[in-house]
Amino acid sequence: MESNNLAEFAYGSEEWEKAYREMVEKRLAKVEPPFAMGSPEWVDAFEKNIQEDELYKKVAKKWEGTVVIHILGDPAIGLDGDIFMLMDLWHGDCRSVRLVPEETGKNADYVLTGNFERWESVLKKELDVVKAMMQGKIKLKGSLPVIVRFVKACVRLVELAAGIDTRFQTEMSEQEREAFKEWFNELRARFGF
Repeated sequence: MESNNLAEFAYGSEEWEKAYREMVEKRLAKVEPPFAMGSPEWVDAFEKNIQEDELYKKVAKKWEGTVVIHILGDPAIGLDGDIFMLMDLWHGDCRSVRLVPEETGKNADYVLTGNFERWESVLKKELDVVKAMMQGKIKLKGSLPVIVRFVKACVRLVELAAGIDTRFQTEMSEQEREAFKEWFNELRARFGF
C-alpha cells in the first residue's frame, strides 16, 4: 500500500477507495456532460465504457496488466501537475479506472506519456495512438511488442475514451480553467493524485 503524506487518505486503502467513490458520485450528481478531460467524472465514464463494451472484452481476452495514461501538466491550461489515469485490465475485464498518485502511475506495466495537446488529438481521432507511440510523440514505458500484439484492444480503448462527451481544457475560458484548477488541486490534496 502506498501512502502520500500530504493526502487525507492513503492510496490503495479501503478508506481511499470508499472516499473516492463517494466523491465521484457527488460530482456526478451535480456535473453534467461534457465532462472535463481527466476529471473524476470523465474517468468514471471511461471505466463504464470499457466495462460495458463487448468488443473490448473480445479483443482483450488474453491481455492483462495496468495501463496508465500520463498527461503532462501545463499550467497555461489549468493543469498545475501531471495526471496519472490507471486502468486495471484483466483478460477483457476492466477492474477499475482511477486517478492515482505519481508513484503508482509511473510503476504501471504500461505508461503512455504525452502532453495535453497530444492526448486531445488522440481523443479527437486526429492522431493514431499506436503511430504516435511508434513515432515517439507519445512515450511508452512497457513492452511495445505486447502493445502491438494487442493493438485492437489499444485502439478500442481509445475509441471508448473518444466516445465520452468531453470538454477539453484548451476549449475552456480562463475563468473555467481557473475553477477547474482550483477544485482539481483540492482533490489532489485529498486523494494524493
